[in-house]
Amino acid sequence: MTTLLEASWDQWEAEVRERGLERGLERGRVEQGVRLLARLAALKFGAGAAKRLTVLLEGLPAGEDLERVGDWIMECAAEDELLSRVTAMREAFPKAPAERPVRSGPVS
Repeated sequence: MTTLLEASWDQWEAEVRERGLERGLERGRVEQGVRLLARLAALKFGAGAAKRLTVLLEGLPAGEDLERVGDWIMECAAEDELLSRVTAMREAFPKAPAERPVRSGPVS
């Protein structure tokens, strides 16, 4: 017979595992999308543009924003225009946790 605590622990553990799996799948989709966008940018503007675009897209959430970048690759006539749009979009997002300043000292 399982205790209430054991049952709660098992449920919590299953939920954590499921969330981790969902995050991993989402991260994989984002990485695949970034690779595709970099390839398209390379075909249109060259390898340098693809590298700069990849750096700008790192850490952005998935979804419409990546789709929008795909539209911009098709719409923009010059690499500078594309990178300018992506930079503006990037600046509109809060910084990713890895980019936030690290606090030193005790946390209150």
